[in-house]
This record gives sequence, C-alpha cells and structure tokens, in this order.
Amino acid sequence: MVESAWGWLIIAYLFLAGAGSGAFIAAVACELLAPDWSKALARAGSLAAGPLVAVGTACLVLDLEAGLWEPWRQIYLVVNPSSMIAWGVIILSLFIPVAFLYAAALNEIAFIGKIAKKYLLAIEINGSLLAVSTATYTGVLIAVVNGVPFWNTPLMPVLFLASAMSTGLAVAMIGAAIIDIRTVKTLSNFALGHVIFLAVEALVLMLLVFMSLTRSTEASVSAGMLISGVLSPYFWGLVVILGIVVPFILSIIEYYEFGEMPKHLVVGADLLVLVGGMSLRAVIIFSGTPPQIL
Repeated sequence: MVESAWGWLIIAYLFLAGAGSGAFIAAVACELLAPDWSKALARAGSLAAGPLVAVGTACLVLDLEAGLWEPWRQIYLVVNPSSMIAWGVIILSLFIPVAFLYAAALNEIAFIGKIAKKYLLAIEINGSLLAVSTATYTGVLIAVVNGVPFWNTPLMPVLFLASAMSTGLAVAMIGAAIIDIRTVKTLSNFALGHVIFLAVEALVLMLLVFMSLTRSTEASVSAGMLISGVLSPYFWGLVVILGIVVPFILSIIEYYEFGEMPKHLVVGADLLVLVGGMSLRAVIIFSGTPPQIL
C-alpha cells in the first residue's frame, strides 16, 4: 500500500459517506418516531444525505488509481464479488438514488416527489438498511487492510457507525436550524441522540486504542502516535476534547434546558461534532499509514 492511496480523498470519503448516511437515518427516525417535533430536521437530513454520499463516493473513485484518467475502468469494480471495494460500490450505487428519492418525497419536489411519497415507508425501510450498510462499510473498508494491524479490528466498523450517527444527526440539526430557526427549541429533543452516540463513540474509541497497545508491536506504535506521539495534539484536542467531550456536555445541557440554550451554542455543539468526526478519520488514517514506518 502506497502513501497516496490513503490521503485526504479517502478521509473525505469516510467522513462524507458517514455523515450522509447518518443524516438519512436521522431523517427517517424523526419522520417515523416524532413527526410533530421537527419536520425541518427530517427535511434537512433527507436533503443532505444524497449529495454528501455522492460527493464522498466521487472522492473514493478519484482516489483509485484509474479513477481520474480512465474512469471507464471503474466497471471492473463491480464484477469481482470477492472484493470489498466491489461491495462498497454496489451499496453506494443503490443508496444514493434512494436517498435522492427520499428527499424528493419528503420535500415534495416535482412530480417525482409526489409519486415517491406513495411508497414512503418502503423507501424509508430499504433506505435505512442501505444507510446502515454505507456507514458500516466506511469502517469495513479499512478494517480489512491486513497490512495495518491498527485498522485490522472489528471495532473499526462499530466506531465508524457510531460516528456516522452522531455526525449525521449534527448535519440534520444544523440544516433544520437553517431551514427554520424557530425549530431550535424542538431540536433539544434530539440532543439525547448526541449524548448516546458520542458516549458509544468514546467507549469504542477507548477500547480500540487501549486494546491496540497489547495486540501487536505495529498496532501499539499506531496507538502510541495518538496517545503521546506526533498525532496526540490532534487526537486529544480535536477528536477527544472538541469533538466528543465539549459537545457531549453541551448536548446534556441542551436536553435538560429544553430550548433555553442560546442558539449559537446549539449549532456550535453540532459543528464541533462534525469537526471531531472529520478529525477522527484523519488521525486514524494517518496513524496507520504507511505501514512501512511502523
């Protein structure tokens, strides 16, 4: 594996695909479980899901060796069922149109939206399954890299799924505030989601790092880069403190104050979740590549 194969394009894909799929799940959860609380959140999540995953997928394709100069060769990605890349392309190819269709249905966009709304429940069920698959696949993609022991663990897909849920919820909440600022008070109902997903993310991340210290020499070195090495300022500052601890505390306050928290703190907590989600993927990629340095 060469260094350029795991750079910022891959990091962007991991983040955008996770946030987009998480936004879809947040929209469906809002529409099914709490339709009267905030229709703006469901609308915002549905509108963000397709474009985010589509742009992320474009980053993934361009990062492939032939992705930019010989795009027709991408057809070979779907004819090898033993390849995780092939399965990823299939999942993404199915999810993106379903996400756009869901956005059209919820927002009643043109005649397509009116037709799709008749099949809303079927779109939500199938779309949710594809969204979970998309979010999980972002972790599977690097977990199957045997050459990097730090990545090669079943904890990686779980971590990326939890992060996708929190970042997706953040995207939907920010979008809802943009669509209708009056909805900020009702967003307090969803702050509990941040508390849950950030807590799971923190627990899995802690297990990943500390278990890596005893798994192998290579994994231990990667974990050390995060705890006290060259990446530690970014890990502790951007991921742990700004990306998890601060929004976790703000979300608890937001939930119990029920709309009394200043609007800039509500949106600020969601922005910090996005900063933490992007930073998490960056430090994991950079701590594991290239394997030659481990």
